[in-house]
Amino acid sequence: MISGHWGLSLNILSIVSVSLCASLIFTSAAVLFISNSLQRFHANAKQSILWSIVVLPWPISLLSVGLLTFLEFSQARETWLSSFAHWHHIYNFEILSWHGASTWIFSLIFIGVCITKIHRAFKASSKLSQLDFFVENTTCKQGLIVIESAQCQAFTSGLVRPRSYITSGLLDQLTQQEASVVAAHELAHASTHDPLKKYVASLFAAFFPKSVAQQINDAFSLALEQIADHSVLSTVNDETMVSNTLLKVSRLNSQSVGELPLSTCHFSTHPLTLRIRYLLRDNKGRSFPTLLFFSFAALTTVLSTLSVDLLHHALEQLFTH
Repeated sequence: MISGHWGLSLNILSIVSVSLCASLIFTSAAVLFISNSLQRFHANAKQSILWSIVVLPWPISLLSVGLLTFLEFSQARETWLSSFAHWHHIYNFEILSWHGASTWIFSLIFIGVCITKIHRAFKASSKLSQLDFFVENTTCKQGLIVIESAQCQAFTSGLVRPRSYITSGLLDQLTQQEASVVAAHELAHASTHDPLKKYVASLFAAFFPKSVAQQINDAFSLALEQIADHSVLSTVNDETMVSNTLLKVSRLNSQSVGELPLSTCHFSTHPLTLRIRYLLRDNKGRSFPTLLFFSFAALTTVLSTLSVDLLHHALEQLFTH
């Protein structure tokens, strides 16, 4: 048994792990419920909703810690709140218990996810450095770095210093105005550091179930593409022209572009129907549902905290009686 401040710290970590698991379950259920409704929102609102979804479980787990340990640090421990949520022997931590098991499992998963994501980031950065080495003395076209290749591709990559690229094969097939559309789109990704956003969002999403994480990453990528598509209109004020360029590049890029890092924004690897429909419609959708979000956050906090307390007492009863 570990007692004192170390015991307190480990118990807090145990609460965080169980509460995070509970909040991830509730939030995953919400993702499955709203996945078909996301297209009703403005692309910026959709991006904010997805950010909120992937980040929300973490502050909820910290709030659960505060609620469950409040009575231990207050003068009045016997209150109405103690009948709903409290944590026995918070200064004593048993390593060979379910507390210890949940803490070690959470720590291993957390470290494993972080190491995997960092490794992939370094791997993508290494490939980008190799690419920059080969195109170091190449020309730039409308702000895009030209890659001498017969393939038809345009993309933006780089976490800290994002750069936009276009292949000569694609550039040769585009008119001046179409090239302006592609350039404005990719430079919009670079100016708002979209590769970094995609990477951070995928890092948070990695703690969700795999199928839910894939839905979140796809929806987040689509939202970034829709925002970049719309930003092109400040340069080329013609929705039909932008839509036709999307279709043309997609047709030219009919071959697979291979597996791309999540931190790469590719011009034509997302559902074109949804992107074109968003471009052409006058009403871009609803704004961020502030009241609904805070209501869901409060409900999830309460449910996660009660789930931790229920699990805590159920296992205590199981192993001590």
